[in-house]
Amino acid sequence: MSTKIIGNQIDQVTRAIIEALQVTEQVNLPALNQSAVNALGTPAYGTLVYNSTEDMAQIYKADAAQGVPGWDDVGGGGPSLGEDSIIRTNGKNIQENITVGATANGGPEFANGATIGPVQIDNGFTVTVENGAAWNIIGEEDSSTAEFVEITSGHITSTGTLHFSETKESLTFYNTSGNITHDFNNNNAIFVEKTGGGNFTLSINNMPTDSAAYTITVVINDAGGTGVPTTVNVDGQAQTIKWAGGSAPGHSGGAVCVVSFSFIAFNTGSTGQYTVLGSGGNYES
Repeated sequence: MSTKIIGNQIDQVTRAIIEALQVTEQVNLPALNQSAVNALGTPAYGTLVYNSTEDMAQIYKADAAQGVPGWDDVGGGGPSLGEDSIIRTNGKNIQENITVGATANGGPEFANGATIGPVQIDNGFTVTVENGAAWNIIGEEDSSTAEFVEITSGHITSTGTLHFSETKESLTFYNTSGNITHDFNNNNAIFVEKTGGGNFTLSINNMPTDSAAYTITVVINDAGGTGVPTTVNVDGQAQTIKWAGGSAPGHSGGAVCVVSFSFIAFNTGSTGQYTVLGSGGNYES
């Protein structure tokens, strides 16, 4: 195949393959607005354009965002101001679904993220923080508070006052007459439809061991049986329960009994070593 050059242009019907090209002055990328860029569809990976809408050179990549092909800014790094990008900037509105974490994004370099606040997650969009990842919002107008429309996270740590207007707590439901084994990673509230039997053993797996207090709430409904968890195991190790009033609460027939446990970890370095405090009472019609 021959390459046909007319004046300062390569013939548009010619597809030139160049193994090496030395440019002494400049390379002018095609200037396309956002609509024209979108109209390119799915070009070959490595396609370069100048996006006049974004005022940025862009390249089409196989992994532009979280494993999805698309256009990415050449150079990346996001917007900035000043010499050497001394001031980093970001917008105030999140208008896409974003996941922070190594699993969704394909590498440990995505485990932690930060945003300059205030920032709003617009209605219909979600920011998901994977278990083990972190997303920090820096410099809220009122640094003591942060407001979210919706955020999904495997773990949230609050070092100040956590202010909220309403809560929604997940429940795990069990329909059984016997013992219960529960994974703490699911949630810390259990609802038991007690279909028979009496007092039972509650086994908790995957409870954290760092120095803190952890709670488990067990709601037991009389559905043909009564009883409360009088024996508690944590990751296979039996715990001694210190009951309020000196003994476990009784479960009255026809009533809903609520039992609460506080697990206080001393961080001894061994799994399952807790001080367990228990209390409970009946709710009757």
